[in-house]
Amino acid sequence: MRLVKWVGITIAGLLALAVLGIALFAVFFNPNDYKADIARLAEQRTQRKLTLQGDLKLTVFPWLAVKLGPAQLGERPGFGEQPFVSFEEAQLSIRLMPLFHGELEIGDVRLIKPSIRLITDERGRHNWSDLSENNANAPAQAINADSKVNASVAGLRIQDGVVVIDDRKAKTRTAIRDFNLTTGNISSTKPFDLAVAFVVEQDRQRAMPVKLSATVTPDFDAQRHVLKNVSFATQVTTNKNASSVPLTLDVHSLAVDLRQQTFAMDGLKLSFGNANMTGTLSGKEIFDAPQISGQIDLASFSPRELMSKLGLDAPVTRDASVLKQFSLQAQVQATKNSVTMKNVQMKLDGTTAGGELAIVDIDANALRFDLNLDRMDFDRYLPPPEKPAAAKSVQDNAPTPTPIPVEALRALNARGDLRIGDATFAGMRLAKLHVSVNARDGDVRFAPTDAALYGGQYRGSMTIDVTGKVPRLVVESHADHIDFAPLFKDMFDTNKVSGRGQANIKANATGADTLAMQKTLAGNLDFNVTNGAFEGTDLWYEIKRARALLHREALPERIGAARTPFTTCKGTGAIQNGVLTNNDLDIAMQYLKVGGSGSVDIVKSTLDYKLNVQVLRMADDANAGDLVDAQIPVKVSGSLASPSIRPDVEGLVKARVKQEVEKQKDKAREKLQEKLQNKLQDLFRR
Repeated sequence: MRLVKWVGITIAGLLALAVLGIALFAVFFNPNDYKADIARLAEQRTQRKLTLQGDLKLTVFPWLAVKLGPAQLGERPGFGEQPFVSFEEAQLSIRLMPLFHGELEIGDVRLIKPSIRLITDERGRHNWSDLSENNANAPAQAINADSKVNASVAGLRIQDGVVVIDDRKAKTRTAIRDFNLTTGNISSTKPFDLAVAFVVEQDRQRAMPVKLSATVTPDFDAQRHVLKNVSFATQVTTNKNASSVPLTLDVHSLAVDLRQQTFAMDGLKLSFGNANMTGTLSGKEIFDAPQISGQIDLASFSPRELMSKLGLDAPVTRDASVLKQFSLQAQVQATKNSVTMKNVQMKLDGTTAGGELAIVDIDANALRFDLNLDRMDFDRYLPPPEKPAAAKSVQDNAPTPTPIPVEALRALNARGDLRIGDATFAGMRLAKLHVSVNARDGDVRFAPTDAALYGGQYRGSMTIDVTGKVPRLVVESHADHIDFAPLFKDMFDTNKVSGRGQANIKANATGADTLAMQKTLAGNLDFNVTNGAFEGTDLWYEIKRARALLHREALPERIGAARTPFTTCKGTGAIQNGVLTNNDLDIAMQYLKVGGSGSVDIVKSTLDYKLNVQVLRMADDANAGDLVDAQIPVKVSGSLASPSIRPDVEGLVKARVKQEVEKQKDKAREKLQEKLQNKLQDLFRR
């Protein structure tokens, strides 16, 4: 017992002696006497000048604490005179007694007005690279992965910090200013509150305030940390004159496992202006090869309204009511350079789409898709036609041009399949449309393309080449059993043609807009239409009317609607510079047979034809029997929407004169033959 007593007394004495020594050290040691030595050692290590302007204050017991006044670490040569790092005040304290038990108990850590300047010069050099090189040359320290130290921090506070990222090579400058951070007591497995606020400034413009708060539960041993009630908020602007748009991100729970490189995010809510998205996300290999997956749900919002709030110009479209409703639901998979959305349910205005959509290479903007749409009117989203000068529109009757979006087509990198139940494009209405798209480097191909078209079937291909200075279009189309009445109504806004049949066309064109394309259009076509009619024109009536004028008779009355029915209408044609030339027009009717040649100016929507009409038999006027077998010239001209058909009265007179001459010749032949026969009979009688 005596031995135990003496051992206890000895230990107590040693502890008292240690405390006395620490107290004497704190009383007589002045760290300011070593400021010059500290600065000299720092300059030897970093090749930068360390300036300690304020006093150094040191306390020893019960806290080992150091407090520094204003200090600066100078810049490396060639990067200016301002300091690389500076602060007005710094404080750090550690409780001594817990160290004897293997515990690290840190008091309040404070850093007041810290400033860091990160500079890349015009040659691409960094002002911090020399420090990283020095650290790389330092001897490696052995780390015992199994060693554990129980650590805690009473609180962390950073006030009015500034970080400037000045890239002089790229000519950009980003500043993070007014940086403030506060935390509660940081201890493993115990929750603490975190609050961060700062302002981001890009090129001395568009200051963007940022706030972040969360409740954090760290586990330093397991390297697994949980954040609850995460809240992020900022204001986004696109230019200094635009009003700011709020951007908020709230997460109910975020668990991060640094050792397993995983995270799980639950209760995600993202709001940007009038757009709101919810979802859940998880990830693995988040440091080595990030793989993120989850479900997102973007509620319906107006893209046009969001662009307006951002100060962006919304696309000018023919229909101003489009781009006002958009929503999206999808399963998301993302890597470092790709994003894939599966089981997509997307709505745009009145269109519903489903399928798969992916950016397989973010750097190359490589889009891949396989989508099914219920309906889509593409014409609503096209730019409105440019308005030509009034004099030109009256003189040329030319349609207003729509520019070819060259830059957008050149940037397009897409491949996939699009299927649409009902579609409208260039005025045409199609059903069960299937288009395969392959676009890259300005070569945009829509092939193959097939669809149900006005009761028939369409198949074809289209290529738009914008690799050169002038866009080039190549089209090949085949249409079978098409009902031409609604087709002409939708494409040319005319109801002058009806019938059912087939048409084929191969053509190409060049130009910066649709009008230039029409003016350079070249190619070939053929058509064959059956059981149709030219509405608004009665060719048979016009012939009878011309006959009445010729004979100075009363004009006949038309019975029924003005229309010219036909059994077949066929022909071939060549297109050059936007003008279709047709030399073999063949139209068969019940009473007439029509042939002829002419041209159609596609740009002006006009036609000029010379027809030769042969009357096969009489229809409803026995008094006009003299027209049977007559060859009647007919002139067709004017607009496609309302053509003018005029039988050539002079030509009809010439035809009648010729017919009479032929009759007189026939009578003369008969008389001559009769005389010859009589003479032969007299000869044989002898």
